Amino acid sequence: MRNMISQVRNCNLLRALSVCILCAVFCTLTGCKDKNNEPVDPTVPGTTENPNWAVTVDNDMTSSMTAVVKVSFASQSGTLAAFIGNDCCAIATYDADLKLYWLYISPASEQGGNVQLRFYSPDQKRIFDATSTFPFRNDIQLGTVANPHTPSWTVAK
Repeated sequence: MRNMISQVRNCNLLRALSVCILCAVFCTLTGCKDKNNEPVDPTVPGTTENPNWAVTVDNDMTSSMTAVVKVSFASQSGTLAAFIGNDCCAIATYDADLKLYWLYISPASEQGGNVQLRFYSPDQKRIFDATSTFPFRNDIQLGTVANPHTPSWTVAK
């Protein structure tokens, strides 16, 4: 009986160690870094409160594009927003079944510009910025359900 209990404990220790190793691999693969290019442990919550972003552009604009985005590191839904400069031009709708975000991006001017994605993670209490931007292009779709746009992220705060 003691031998059996010892084996169960060893098995539980191996499982715990496996989870730790998987978390470390996950952190390495997701590449989450702060603005100083220092790695950030996504298992340690930050202190940032929900930014409550709101669309600040004129909704009567005729220019728009659609994006299907996957936030690969998020363990639950958060808030995904698109910005052109300082203007918030889209707040995503989250599809829990597909685990994808749908963005309808409409810029403040016809010229558009580069779109910067930002993600607020409520479970991590952090804001993440996509490491790269993409140009706004009228009447196109970025990503699909089968092949969503999956940016790399850096910790903003």
